[in-house]
Order: sequence, then structure tokens, then C-alpha cells
Amino acid sequence: MNLAYTTLHIHGDNIVECERALIMITDALSSNTVISVRLLEDSVVCPSYTIALDRTDSITATFYPGFGRWDHDILSSIQERGGVLREAVDVIVTGIEDGFEYPLFAVEFCGALPAGNQAWQRSGRAYSFGALQIPYLYISELGGYELDSKRQRKAARMPNPAVPFSYLSFSVERDTPVFPIFITAPGADKVSRNLYDGEFADTDVTEMIGSILYGKDISSVSKKIRLKVLSFIKKRGDAGRGDETLSGEQWQALYDQIVNGGSVSSYLLENVRQAWSKTAYIDTLTDNAKNLMALGKKLAVGLTSTKLPMCLLDVKSRGIFLASLRKVYPNLEPVFIKWMAKPEPLAICWVMGFKPGGDDARPDRGLPPLARMLIGTKHDMITIVYGPAPVSTWSALEKNPIALAKRNGLWEAILETSDALFIESATDRITRKGFVGQHWRQSLPNATPSSFFVSPRPTKFSENDVDTALHLLLSRMAGDALFEGMCNPPGGDWSGVSILTTDHTTEMRWISLPRVSGPNTKRPDHVFQIFNPKQKDIILSIESKETPQTLETAIGPRLTAYLTYLFLSPASIERLLGTAPWGHSVQGILKNTYRFASAGAFLAGNRENILKAVKRSKTDLTFSVEFSNDGARCNIEILVSSNIGDEIADHLLSGVSKKSKICLIKTLVI
Repeated sequence: MNLAYTTLHIHGDNIVECERALIMITDALSSNTVISVRLLEDSVVCPSYTIALDRTDSITATFYPGFGRWDHDILSSIQERGGVLREAVDVIVTGIEDGFEYPLFAVEFCGALPAGNQAWQRSGRAYSFGALQIPYLYISELGGYELDSKRQRKAARMPNPAVPFSYLSFSVERDTPVFPIFITAPGADKVSRNLYDGEFADTDVTEMIGSILYGKDISSVSKKIRLKVLSFIKKRGDAGRGDETLSGEQWQALYDQIVNGGSVSSYLLENVRQAWSKTAYIDTLTDNAKNLMALGKKLAVGLTSTKLPMCLLDVKSRGIFLASLRKVYPNLEPVFIKWMAKPEPLAICWVMGFKPGGDDARPDRGLPPLARMLIGTKHDMITIVYGPAPVSTWSALEKNPIALAKRNGLWEAILETSDALFIESATDRITRKGFVGQHWRQSLPNATPSSFFVSPRPTKFSENDVDTALHLLLSRMAGDALFEGMCNPPGGDWSGVSILTTDHTTEMRWISLPRVSGPNTKRPDHVFQIFNPKQKDIILSIESKETPQTLETAIGPRLTAYLTYLFLSPASIERLLGTAPWGHSVQGILKNTYRFASAGAFLAGNRENILKAVKRSKTDLTFSVEFSNDGARCNIEILVSSNIGDEIADHLLSGVSKKSKICLIKTLVI
């Protein structure tokens, strides 16, 4: 079987997301047995790998860690093609043909199953890629658990089933895989594994990516995944309170309705007229906003839920709602009145959008896309904004809504997914209150897809490049006597940190990491374990920054304190090194089992600033990274501030090849 593309570009939020995608791609090539995956040392900032296959084929994959740093912004290309929202995703994989890139699929990684309003934070990304018919795979771990401040297990929080159902609804409408992919969480216990055995899609997502890479039809595997998502939704429906969401049977009936060409609104209005209510917990809520919500409670039915900030009006109730609006707001414009008077059901999305200080309530960016994905693109939807947006917002909305959308992701999501808009905000003294889509859509540019190719050379070096260089140095180039326990560059998720037992046979992992772990601590960006056959292993914590000036004062002791405090509690999970299944752990780390060291890292700069940072940070060593103009090579000066720092520097110097693209230099500043 021939590959559709033999050259791939993996555009990721950071080096870790790129490597996750590479692992998925490698797993998906099982029909052609993978002989080797080899790092090509062509570039430090854009590392490439070649995947050799046993049928004489091979794939070359080049990483582009960090969006918006290259000669062409791939997110802009997604928008130009009609992707509407500029939300970044964790990974976009493109295939190269005739010197141009073609988006193949996008991936979002989530180490925990989001609940509450976090559940729809990424809906804008799903909507944007689905609109372009680019497969969007939201990899979400299922069966894990959160920990409280004492690192005791908390009850699992699950999303409202309306959120994963919106993915199904949109994927059916767009005939494109837009799926939450449930995979087994490392911390899942036997009960969870058994409970969700029918919903885990670990192998199915591998099959889908393989089908994309080989240019095969994906309809069969898409159907398998859809049914697994539906099964999860039905279980959530049956497990929830019956008066707050649909039952499993009703979710099945709703799915059957949309698969057969019906609409979500018609099913709900004809079969499940759930009571709906909306409560807002902000001091700036106006009396009129309260009255609007009370009117919605009286007239509307829940959009698959009694509690979510989305509801439905049937044709009669839409007319009554309009009549009430006209009494309170006698100066509504005729074009808005005419639109509201349409004899069709109406979906309402209620967006607070702004915190009391005027800052964006970030999860609300995903709320209008969630409602649109759920209700369908052919259904009327109005968004009611009731939060205290900055006063300057309202003038911009009146005079130049497109400019407002370009500078604010929340407004972009609202305007791109809504047919109409109504404002009832404590800070609004100037708007006409009601708007219809022609107010902003008449100025929207048409989709103008253009060919592109991103060169492997950043326009500006940043912390992302520092993290990439450190990751390559310590996990790939400095020999086998190191173990990477954590790598968390910009955009990472701090999903866990691992340490090997002293005999190096078992990997212990602490998950659900707290931002702080005791007083005067700082969660590190990198954790490496350095093996020493003659002495205790060293646990090295690294804090990376873009410049020497931004490295914090006394960060070294705080990094070490974080891990020593964390390791007082037992590991969350463990496994034999190199094996797949994780099991719950009860073993911790005995005091004085390991030695601890700390390091800072940044882009090289003014020599005086570097030396000040070394002294100020109180770390054992410091990595000062200087790249060649094209990013292909780098020099890393290791400034040593202690005996254990000197030991680590010598270990690295002895392990890195002289032919490596990374050149190490040691400087003693003890």
C-alpha cells in the first residue's frame, strides 16, 4: 500500500506536542512494519525524523514547535481557507506535495476530561477545523482522577453530555471526523477500565490516522468512533440526574434523528421539552438582564440540558420573546425586529464573556461554537451578551465589528457563529442593543485559500527554542544514562512527573501536579534523572526562560523544594520501564534516596546580564543557549555554580558527540 505523503510537517504548540504526534503517526504505520525512527540532526530548532519502513518506503517528519514564529503562519492559512476562528490547536499535521503543504488532520491533547465550563473551551477549534473538513481529533484521557491539595483522590468530574454530542452533531453535518477520542488514562483503575471498556478508542484513532496517511476511505473507522462517543454520552445521560439532561435512550433517539437528516431543535421541541433556567453570579448583572433570563425560563426549553447557558424557543415563544423585547427596548431597529419575527425556532446562547474587571472569561470563547455545533449551521441562533465588557468595546461593535473580532477572540467566536446579537450589559450606554449578522458579515472577507510552505527557520528565537534544544540535548544526544521525567515547554500541561526507582526498572509517576507543592516552591519546566553507578542518581530540575533578566531570584532552591515536597507523597501510578500498562502505586521515595540539583536556562544575551542571572538564581548550573542564524546549530554554555553542577556538566560533555549540532562549553563560576 502506497503512502499518500512521504514528507510531513508537524506544527505543534511545542516540542512535546510534536513528539506526541510523531508517536501517533509511527503507531499508525503498523501495516508497514516500522524498522526505525531516527533523528536527523539537520536543525536544532526544527528537528526532523525519518521513519524507515520494511517495504522500502520511509517518511520524513519535521517539527515546527510553536505557532506564529515562522515565515508563514499556518493558523492564518487555516483562516484563509474558511476556518473562521484563529484558535490554536496543539498539533496540525500537513503533507508535502509539489513544494506545498496540505493540512491532513489536527490533534488536541488533554490529560484530563474537562468538566464545567472548561468542557467547551476548545469547541471553537473543533468548529473551525470541522468547517474546513479537516479531521479534528480531541484526545481525552478517560478513567483518571484529580487530586486534592493533600494529593487524595477526588470524585471524578465529567462533562455535560451535550459537549461530546455537539462534536457528533457537527461531524454528521460536515461529514468530517470532529471527535472527542477517549483513550485510557494512565491512572485509570480496573473499575474505570471496565466501565468504559466499550468507549476507549485507542486503536481506532490509530486506524484513522493510518487511513489518512495511506489515503484510504475513513468512513468506516469514523462510524466506529462515532458510536463509541455516543455510547459514552448515553452512559453519562443515564448516570446524571434525569431532570437535568437527556436519558441515554433520548440521546440515542436524537442521534438517530440527525443521522437521518432531522434537526436537534425539532426533536427537542417535539419530544423533550425540558424546563430551562439560567442563573448569573455577577454583581454587575442589570435588572433588564435578570428579566431577560426570567423570560427565557418562562418561554424556553433546554437545549439538551436544563442548566447549560443555551436554550430553545419554538415559533410561538419566539414571537412572545420579541414582543417583550419591544416593550423594554422601544428603539430596536426594524432589521432586528424583522429577523426576530421569523416563523422559525430560535436557539439562544447566553454569554457572560467578561469578568467584573472587564477581562475575557476565556472558556466563554467556546460557548457560541458549542451551541452552533449542537444546533446545526442552518438553524437561527442569537447570542445574548450580558457581561461587563470594557466601555470601548461597544463603540467598536457599532462602528467596526470586524476590527473588534480581529483583536478579541471572544468577539470573533460570537460574531462568526451567531446569526444575531443582543447586548444587555452594565457598561453599555451606546449600542442599538439588537444586531443581525449583516452588520458584520457584509464586511467579512471571502475564503481565499492559498498555497503555502513553512520554512524551518523561526523569525525570532524564543523560550520555545530553548526548551527544544534542552529536550534534544538531554533526551536524545547526551547518552543513555539520563531519563526524562518531565518536559513542559510553553503551552504544555504539566500532566505529570516520572522518576525511575534506584534499580532503574520501575517508572513511578506523580500526576495531577499542583502549581505549588508546599511553601516557597516552584513547579519546574524540565525534570531529568542522571544515572551515576558510583553515587546516588541526580534529579535535575530546570526552569527555562527567554532572557537572563526574566530568570527569577532564588529559583534554584524553590525548584528543588517542589520535588522534595512532592515526593513525600506516594507516586500516583507506576509501571515496569518500557511497558504499557500502568498500575496504582503506593510507594514513595525515601529521604536521601536521590541527590537533587537545579538549573536555569535562557537565550544567551549580554554577558553582564547572564552572570547576574547565574548569581541571582542560586541554581547549581545554568544553560545559556545561542543559536546560529538559521537555527540549525546552537552553542550551549553551561555555567557551573556548585560541585554537583560541575558533575552534571562533565556528564553531559562526555556524552555529546563532537559532531553534534549542539556544542557544549563549560564555564566555572563557583
